Amino acid sequence: MAARGHVQDPNDRRLRPIYDYLDNGNNKMAIQQADKLLKKHKDLHCAKVLKAIGLQRTGKQDEAFTLAQEVATLEPTDDNSLQALTILYREMHRPELVTKLYEAAVKKVPLSEEYHSHLFMAYARVGEYKKMQQAGMALYKIVPKNPYYFWSVMSLVMQAISAQDEKLAQTMFLPLAERMVEKMVKEEKIEAEAEVQLYFMILERLGKCVEALEVIRGPLGEKLTSELQSRENKCMMLYQRLQRWPECNALAHKLLLKNPDDWQFYPSYFDSLFHLMDQSWSPPEEGDHCSEGAVHHTVAEVVRFVEERIKGEDGKESRSLRGPYLARLELMHRLRERGCPEESLLGEPLELMVQFFGKFGDKPCCITDLKIYLHLLSPEQHVQFINRLSEAVPLGEQGEEGFAFPDDTKALQRHLCVCQLSRALGLHHSLDVDGKLRLIAELKAHYRHGLKFGKNALKTELQFSDMYCLMAAHVYIDLWTETGDENMVWQSLGLLQEGLSHSPSNAQFKLLLLLLYCHLGAFDMYSTTP
Repeated sequence: MAARGHVQDPNDRRLRPIYDYLDNGNNKMAIQQADKLLKKHKDLHCAKVLKAIGLQRTGKQDEAFTLAQEVATLEPTDDNSLQALTILYREMHRPELVTKLYEAAVKKVPLSEEYHSHLFMAYARVGEYKKMQQAGMALYKIVPKNPYYFWSVMSLVMQAISAQDEKLAQTMFLPLAERMVEKMVKEEKIEAEAEVQLYFMILERLGKCVEALEVIRGPLGEKLTSELQSRENKCMMLYQRLQRWPECNALAHKLLLKNPDDWQFYPSYFDSLFHLMDQSWSPPEEGDHCSEGAVHHTVAEVVRFVEERIKGEDGKESRSLRGPYLARLELMHRLRERGCPEESLLGEPLELMVQFFGKFGDKPCCITDLKIYLHLLSPEQHVQFINRLSEAVPLGEQGEEGFAFPDDTKALQRHLCVCQLSRALGLHHSLDVDGKLRLIAELKAHYRHGLKFGKNALKTELQFSDMYCLMAAHVYIDLWTETGDENMVWQSLGLLQEGLSHSPSNAQFKLLLLLLYCHLGAFDMYSTTP
């Protein structure tokens, strides 16, 4: 409230102390100062409103409202009073009163751009979309600026979105909004990206995908610059809706050439391939395959494209990108789903996943990357797979407990990934009771050893080895479920509490603790878990 412009009249100087008191939270002094000022200047409406704000903030809502209405009935047009009343009504949670305030001001000062824009915003706060549309057009007639015109267009779109009758939206509001924008397009008055975005939104809601595509690919589409690849993303979405699979395939191919790590285009690339295969599509004998360029319509072409991206990554001196390697696994998964013999062209799944782990095993995302493709392995390969991964984990010499530990966080992350993949493959579950107890001892030893890497971590940060603790707790729960031995669940609770003492912000520890306490009926502990 204090950040006001230069002094325009003497009243601003008189009101300044009251503003300062209100800004500093000294509401009683603000009321006293307002009373002093009103004794000398009874017609200073803003002082009354500022007093009302002070009363509102001291809990005297009825007095504040009465005082505010005395001023509001006079229909003030001075900026100070209007702004103060707006603040007061906002604090009273009565935004509808602001609309009445500026309706009166606009009637008295019909050519004020400021008051018209305030009126529009007041309608927006209460969701009066029809009145927003009218206010936007009235403002545009006074000051013919594009934003005001498109305020009115957006108000029509909001009426369509909020309309209970979908037919009314499709036959009246959206077509009218479309015609209003088309008028500006024909007159070549489109200036801003937001205006193009709004036009696209209208066409999209009307289901006019062909027209929307023409807009995006035309000169107006060149204004879409605020988001990376905004134009291409919209084109891709429209090609998919229109089932223009050649264009979808060619565009995905081009975008992946630019950025082979952009995962969102690989599914579109593969989907379009299979649609083209289902349609027995073949390229024309002459000219371009489609408006977007060359189309890869055979599995052999797509396999070659993916392999070329991987060769490009293998030949880099800098760190490889994950996208192409994951794309190979995804393509293998899809080919197997369809029973395509070309799956063999990509190689052996076990070898490909071992290669992926070799390159990216020290990244926390490696487990989630590989987990969704574990079904590509046969049950007989599970142990072999884990053994191969274990060979790629650099561990130090065995200690007194008989366990070898990693020397840095990257080696720790690799070992952790192997443990998580073992659990995902069911190898933990298949162990007997003694085997599970040995596994728990190993996981606990790794957890406590790994704490040294997070000695200087903040309370809000997780420890590098937290997942060992969580897995050990889950193996305890497996034993409890399997044997009915309640000692196992108490061991799990103790381990989780230990983990929480080192990582107070670990949500997984907290959630598992809550679950266990509920199972045990220990609701007092449940309610006190942070």
